[in-house]
Amino acid sequence: MNNPVQIQSMAAEAERLAQAGQNDAAARLYREVLAQAPAHAQSAHFLAMHSFAAGRLADARRYIEQACAGQPRAAVVEANRARILLQLRERDAALAAWEAALELDPDFLPVRLDLGMALQDAGRDRDANRHFRFALDQAAKIPRLPPALQEQLARADAALRKEKDALEKALRTALASAPGGPAGGSRFDECFEILMGRAKPQLPKPGFMYFPKLPALTFFGREHFPWAAELEARTEAIAAEVRALMAQGEQGFIPYVQKAAGEVPDSDAWRTINNNPDWGVYFLYNQGERVARNCEACPVTAESLDALPLVKVRDRGPTAFFSRLRPGTHIPPHHGATNTRVIAHLPLVIPDDCGIRVGNDTRCWQPGELLVFDDTIEHEAWNRSQEARVVLIFDVWNPFLDEKERAMVTAVTEAYADFYPERQHILD
Repeated sequence: MNNPVQIQSMAAEAERLAQAGQNDAAARLYREVLAQAPAHAQSAHFLAMHSFAAGRLADARRYIEQACAGQPRAAVVEANRARILLQLRERDAALAAWEAALELDPDFLPVRLDLGMALQDAGRDRDANRHFRFALDQAAKIPRLPPALQEQLARADAALRKEKDALEKALRTALASAPGGPAGGSRFDECFEILMGRAKPQLPKPGFMYFPKLPALTFFGREHFPWAAELEARTEAIAAEVRALMAQGEQGFIPYVQKAAGEVPDSDAWRTINNNPDWGVYFLYNQGERVARNCEACPVTAESLDALPLVKVRDRGPTAFFSRLRPGTHIPPHHGATNTRVIAHLPLVIPDDCGIRVGNDTRCWQPGELLVFDDTIEHEAWNRSQEARVVLIFDVWNPFLDEKERAMVTAVTEAYADFYPERQHILD
């Protein structure tokens, strides 16, 4: 009768010998274990790989089948069975063994790559790429990989790029025969870039209130704002007022971002701009309060704002200010609070090499040409020139809200602020 304690002791000693590099001695001891306990999978597995390394494929196969019949089943044993079978030119059986290994451990990266390459060698490129795609996604989360795996991943990446090129060629061929193709249009072009993985969907991500069924537009057409032309006609007079302020040393401009250390987003870009006057603002209205001194200093601007349908929410709106970006300043990507209102920019002082990105759309400000956008879609702005950039910024209602909806949004926002006075920051 077999002695389980003795078998366990022999197996432990064999494992110690193997770890010490004494593989032949370990193999002798593992054979003794296997003679007494034929179902000892660890022994059979070691002997299979020991034989495989020595080129004794028949012995390797006999031992690996014995190991696979043991309990518990292990993904590494099935994976090594696949390697042995492939060397024996039994490709279909090897593929099945790799599939069995992945059933036991779907995250076994080397197996994914080995299976993908075997499928590729068999001419089954689409099946191979399915595993390559999974492997590349998984590898992207691993900080360091062995050189051998990096080589396999490079081959996987090349295979996927080849498939993607073939796909794009097929799609463009189909597009050429479609009505309106191949030129497409700006919306479809963005759709195509997202489909091909060169751009990502840009969806609203409000920090406070999301109003459903509003068009998720980046920039709005001017036809939605009948007051735009009248405001634009005052550009020169408004710009003259802001230039006068800047000539006086920018008194009244304050850093736009003023947060406590724990409230700053965890990025160097935001830490750099926090409490930094490089992004300075001059408030005409601040959280619904008219800044009388500043409005008196800029009467044309104040009068122009008062003629607009600004958002009016107690203690929240209107908000309107001159926004000045000094040379080299970058406003990092971020999202606004709610899509119930949109952000309007009247460009005033615009040097070259300044721009704003909203979603996948990038615009350059043009003096006197209004830009209106949904700031709940990721957006950023920059001034890469050697001069200051200044725009007048203010909030107006989303043009797709009707009067009743605006009233209900106002009531709920004010009540929310009353109920949670400590959460004022999420309403901005």
